[in-house]
Amino acid sequence: MIKKLLLASILLLSACTTHEGLFGVMSSRPMSLYNLTIPNETVATGVSAQVEQTQIMLIPVGNTPKIDNAIEELVQKYQGDYMTNIEVFYHTSRFLPFYSQDRWEIKGDVVRVLK
Repeated sequence: MIKKLLLASILLLSACTTHEGLFGVMSSRPMSLYNLTIPNETVATGVSAQVEQTQIMLIPVGNTPKIDNAIEELVQKYQGDYMTNIEVFYHTSRFLPFYSQDRWEIKGDVVRVLK
């Protein structure tokens, strides 16, 4: 009985990572396209942030992960205005019905507009 339960649990274990795309410019707040044409400086290159949500027994723990939150975290941390050269990844891990985790990962450069 325990072997069957263990085998069934292993079959319910899964994980996946998908590359959601490459983006030229992203911001978590309203931004004028004029900002892209005026001089700017890259304040951090190759930085990354993650936002995640865990579910235990199909009950969400925490807020729904949003890409905006990861972008805002990086822009505030490096005191920039927007991000460029962005890669977005989505990771998921499941051990149904007991545990699951969804995670967005953002990688890119943080840019500050020179004034």
